[in-house]
Amino acid sequence: MKKGSITPFCALSLMLVASLIFALLESARIYKLNTYATLKAESGMDSLCGGYQPFLWQQYGLLFLDGAYGTEKFSMAYVSEELEKQIEGSMGKADFSFCEVAVDGYSIATDGAGALFLDYVAERQKENLPLGIAEDIYQEYHHVDELAWEYTGTEEAIEEAQSVFASIKAEWQEKIRILWKWNENNPGAEVEIPTIDTSVIENTWDMVDQMKNSSFLQLIFGEISELSQKQSNVQSRLQERKKETGTMRISTEGNWYRKILVLSYLEEYFSCYIQNQKAHFLEYEMEYILCGEDAEWKNLEGALKRILWLREAANTAHLVQDKEKMAIVEALANIVGFMAGENPAVVKIIEAGIVGAWAYFESILDLRSLVAGERIPFIKQEDEWTIEIRNIFSIFDKNAKAKVCSDGLEYIDYLKQLLFMTEEKKMAYRMMEVMEIGMKEQQNYQNCRMDHMLVILKYKINFESRPIFQSFITTGKTYDGKLLFTKEVQRSYIP
Repeated sequence: MKKGSITPFCALSLMLVASLIFALLESARIYKLNTYATLKAESGMDSLCGGYQPFLWQQYGLLFLDGAYGTEKFSMAYVSEELEKQIEGSMGKADFSFCEVAVDGYSIATDGAGALFLDYVAERQKENLPLGIAEDIYQEYHHVDELAWEYTGTEEAIEEAQSVFASIKAEWQEKIRILWKWNENNPGAEVEIPTIDTSVIENTWDMVDQMKNSSFLQLIFGEISELSQKQSNVQSRLQERKKETGTMRISTEGNWYRKILVLSYLEEYFSCYIQNQKAHFLEYEMEYILCGEDAEWKNLEGALKRILWLREAANTAHLVQDKEKMAIVEALANIVGFMAGENPAVVKIIEAGIVGAWAYFESILDLRSLVAGERIPFIKQEDEWTIEIRNIFSIFDKNAKAKVCSDGLEYIDYLKQLLFMTEEKKMAYRMMEVMEIGMKEQQNYQNCRMDHMLVILKYKINFESRPIFQSFITTGKTYDGKLLFTKEVQRSYIP
């Protein structure tokens, strides 16, 4: 048997080559373990977020993770525990193990005074409403908003005209009484007593008083027994109560496009008087967002009164631009002006009152048409006008409605116009209240709250493994450490 030998230099060279090979092998292994850690962290977060709140997705098309998991107490410990289960259940390598998870940040639906929620809704709706179409809608809403505010004050104008007319009529009657007495005391020298017909004006004021003293909903619907009598039973308003808050600082800023997108979302997913979402508890959800009352009928009444305000402004705008109708108004006002001694200030006050009353009568007919599912243009043309000032008693016929119009806005369009003018914070919170009310009516979700619903999650996830090839590298001592892999993973339900 031949004996061999090796020089110290050769032995050192072989050791260095072996160390290099083992180092390369360990590097390759670490690279693969790092990739594996990334995969497990990502899949674990995906599995966690896949446990979204089912009711909100099915009824409102929004994904949230319940941070209380159906209990009354919100705790990120529940979420972390669930994430650990998801990761541990998918681990397969014996030499690679999950270590721990640590919350790095999270956001809740109610964060930012509801602004985060509105951002979420707007982003999911963008695919349904391109910017160009939204801009056209915004211009229309903006125009209606300006015009509505320009012609406000109808009720005040009517009340002032009624007061002025009553005072002038009393003075006129006193003058007539004095003339009658003069004629009685001076036979043969009688003074002609003027006869003035003010019946149209008096009927107008009487009709206004009768209508305003009537039940508003009965005035519109006639029979109100079929209207929803449900109570929303909101124990504490989101805007008022103490809420859970997230730890992530989210920068968000509202704009007109976001609001148009939110209105589009409301039309698609929320119910209203003429658009019933059968699976929803509240029948008048959009009306609730607008008015925020507990009783459904109060929300419907409040919404209709606000639409009445829009219609009165629009009908006033029509009247002041219609020469024939204004000639009738001026003729009636001049009668009172004559009684007041040709006082032009009185004429203007009476004109404003008659216009306001006429617009009010027409607006009642408009509301009846809208709740029947018909369309009413914001500004009517002459042939679309219905009621005549000399035939106002027809308004008490419960079947009387405004003329059918082929074009125009529907009931839900007027609701959206009013919501466009609503403060965004109030609208966001009330939208979430509607969702919360719906959840609490479900047996399995009675403890669910919108300020428990997570929208964005960020975690640090740690994995560890022991080195294999690195322990073979001779450096004077054996390596006995651990390899640590930290992954930062963020998930957001916002598209």
